[in-house]
Amino acid sequence: MWIEAQHGDPRAATELARAALPGVDIEILWDGMWIRRVGGCYFPDPEMFRSETPNWQRWAGLEQKYLRDADDYWFHVYKPQPGDTIVDIGAGRGEDVFAFSHAVGPEGRVIAVEPHPVSFAALSKFCELNRLENVTLINRACIDRPEQLQIETLPVWESNYLRAGAPSATSFPVEGVPFDGLRTGPIDFLKMNIEGAERRALPGCRESLGRARFACVAAHDFRANRGEGEEFRTLGLVREFLTACGFDLVTRDADPRYYVPYHVHGIRR
Repeated sequence: MWIEAQHGDPRAATELARAALPGVDIEILWDGMWIRRVGGCYFPDPEMFRSETPNWQRWAGLEQKYLRDADDYWFHVYKPQPGDTIVDIGAGRGEDVFAFSHAVGPEGRVIAVEPHPVSFAALSKFCELNRLENVTLINRACIDRPEQLQIETLPVWESNYLRAGAPSATSFPVEGVPFDGLRTGPIDFLKMNIEGAERRALPGCRESLGRARFACVAAHDFRANRGEGEEFRTLGLVREFLTACGFDLVTRDADPRYYVPYHVHGIRR
C-alpha cells in the first residue's frame, strides 16, 4: 500500500502531491487522520492513502466542486439566503456542509447529522479546520423511534447504510433518534441523503418537515435496480410523505445522471 511505502511520512506525501500537481498549493498533514490542505481549505480523509495510486488530480479544485454540486443537486428549487437555517441529514464528511455553510453566511445556521463514527470524526475535523462556526454537529442516526442500530461500512464510504440486527465485522453501533426530538427551531431547507434509511427517518421528521419551507430527499431506487436490496426502493414513499407534509414536488426525470431523477424536491404550498 502507498502509505506503507511512505512509512506514513506527511513530508514525503506532500512532495509527491506537489510533483503530481505542479503549481497547486498543496500540503499533506496528519492530525489523527490524513488531511490535505489545498490553498486555504482543509480536507480530512481517513482513507486518503489506502489505494496504490492516490487520485491526485481529483484533489485540485474540490472547494469549487463542492459549491457547484450543491447548487446543482440541492439548490435546484431552494435558493439559500443569508441567515437561513439548513438541516443536512446524512451530512457525510463535509462536502455539502461546506457549501451550505457558505450559502447561509455567518448569520445563518447549518445542522449537520451524521451517524457513522469515522465520517463524523472527519466532518468534525473538516468544520474545525475550515472554521465553519455556523455548523452544529449531531452524531446520531435519524429514525422513527429511539433504537440502537448498526451502520455498515462499505469500500465507498458514501454508500454506508443503516440497519437493525446484530453487529458485523464491518459495522459500528449507532444511536437512532427521531429528528423531531432534537428541537431545531425554524427550518428553511431540509436535505436528506441517507442511502435508503429514509424509510424510517421520514416519520421521525414529520413535525420538522411540516414547518420547513423547502426540502429535498434523495431516494435510492437505483440501488434496488442494481440488485442491492428492495429496502432501497423508496421513491414512492418519499413522494407520498412529502406531499402529505404539504409540499408541491419537483423532480428532474429527464436528467441522464442515474441518481438525479431520484432527488425529490419539495416546495411549501
